[in-house]
Amino acid sequence: MTVPHLPILSPDQLPISLGTPLDGRSKTVVSDLINPHGFVVFRGYGVSSDQEFHDFIECFGLPNFTYVESFSNAVRRNRTPRVFTANEAPPEIEIFLHHEMAQTLVFPGQLFFFCEQAPTEGGATPIGRSDLALAALEKARPDFVAKLRSLGVRYRNAMPESADLASGQGRSWRDTLNVTDRKQAEQRLTALGYNFRWLDDGGISVQTPPLLAVDEFGRGKDVFFNQIVAAAAGWTNDESDEEPRLCYGDYSRIDQDDLDVAIAACYEHTVDLEWQTGDIALLDNLKVMHGRRPFSGSRSILASLCTPISRPSLNS
Repeated sequence: MTVPHLPILSPDQLPISLGTPLDGRSKTVVSDLINPHGFVVFRGYGVSSDQEFHDFIECFGLPNFTYVESFSNAVRRNRTPRVFTANEAPPEIEIFLHHEMAQTLVFPGQLFFFCEQAPTEGGATPIGRSDLALAALEKARPDFVAKLRSLGVRYRNAMPESADLASGQGRSWRDTLNVTDRKQAEQRLTALGYNFRWLDDGGISVQTPPLLAVDEFGRGKDVFFNQIVAAAAGWTNDESDEEPRLCYGDYSRIDQDDLDVAIAACYEHTVDLEWQTGDIALLDNLKVMHGRRPFSGSRSILASLCTPISRPSLNS
């Protein structure tokens, strides 16, 4: 079994000046770590505020993907035009491994995290290699992976009428869809090819069109790019929405044993980033998953999404 390790850069290895774009050599140093590992940690750069984090990100020249424009189902608060809180879920809630917004039609190519305040206890960010997880899963459950390749996956979640701060997926339907009323919500979901129905409590249950669960993004190597682990392990059902969170693209049921093996395979190829205050991490969202371990005491992690990528559904 191959377990990722923590690639760390320090200012003596790669000087970075806030507000100054990285030159070609500096970008190569970062790429030399991102390409094999899928992420890199910048430690000791003296970044201490949301605005300095914003300025650090600007050095990389990556397009901004705003929280408002995203279909993220996490409750977040903007600090700057490209920096927001990572997730407002309570500290005892575990956020399971996922590729950022892999359950949507538009997702980021990269994301940054910044440790504004290290947790008192716990609170690590697990980072998992999807290419390694896929290889292990294909050996253990080849028929399961073959069905994922051919049928894709549909995801279902309930968007509440008002933000639910006790949930890792508690963003309201108005904020998620960027609409003001039910008619606008229905129009947007219909245009995107989603199935939906209104719930008794004013929320809405939505189901995506079929989406690829294995992809190579033109890079020549497949990855387990989906939201299967998070949906199977962490997404809960609303009281009036008992339909499964996951199914194949043809609406058939996914066997729970296959899901359990997939979850185990992903966590077996994971390393925990134990945060130090001031740390910054850059993740290749097309190669690695991430999550959040439960924690106690104070913890503040800020995030930024970059380079929106669109894809069609398997129905298109």
